[in-house]
Amino acid sequence: MGPWRPVLVGVIALVAIAAAGTAAASSWVVLPPFVAAVAVLVTAAMRVDYFGLRRRTTDWHGQVATGRAAWARMRALEEQFARERRAGSVTTATTARALLIAQAELDALGRARELVDFLATDATTRVRRDPCADALRALALAELGRPAEAARIDRDLDDVAGLPVVAWARARIAARGGAATRGLDAIERAEASPGSAVAHDLAALRARLLLRLGRADDAHRALCALAATARPWVERLASDRDAAVGLAARQALDLGAAYR
Repeated sequence: MGPWRPVLVGVIALVAIAAAGTAAASSWVVLPPFVAAVAVLVTAAMRVDYFGLRRRTTDWHGQVATGRAAWARMRALEEQFARERRAGSVTTATTARALLIAQAELDALGRARELVDFLATDATTRVRRDPCADALRALALAELGRPAEAARIDRDLDDVAGLPVVAWARARIAARGGAATRGLDAIERAEASPGSAVAHDLAALRARLLLRLGRADDAHRALCALAATARPWVERLASDRDAAVGLAARQALDLGAAYR
């Protein structure tokens, strides 16, 4: 019901105006513009992102494999966002959100400097909460060297800590801040569907955090389990810049060869 509140308020206001107009003039004079105004209001609610009707609670499905198609899509969204922003389009916020997700999928949030500032303004006028965009914006701010702003957003996500995207973003932020234990706690609270891409992302991130804490045996077991069900995720880690992560992933892949 929440997203419809602005529409209902507008309709009630129009009914009051129409009633006043009908009392002073013929209803046939008031009715056509009243119907037209209601139609415009409802259409705007369905079309414009501001009302929150087009937003979903989350549409984060995890990171994607890097490739030409994924990068081309992200660059196309960057161009579309810049174009719509210059034109003042009502769909700019929707494009900005899609772009933020695309950048997070490719681990390219370092490109989100202008985007996070735009989405910060959008968040202050948004009718409906958007935990997905807020969590990814917090992660982007952390990666851009703005931890205080990221922490403010993160505190507002406590009541949706079970969302996989919130857990993933929080764990990434914790890892950047050297708080691996807090990152593991965030992952443990996640309610990801078993076998989903985001569940595999969380499992890979959990193994990385375990290695940070010196729990190599636990990390090894986690990576072996992941290699048995989602080998490509472990293969990505095998070429990781962190030598310890890469070594653990390669060892897990060798032991998981029988599961291919």
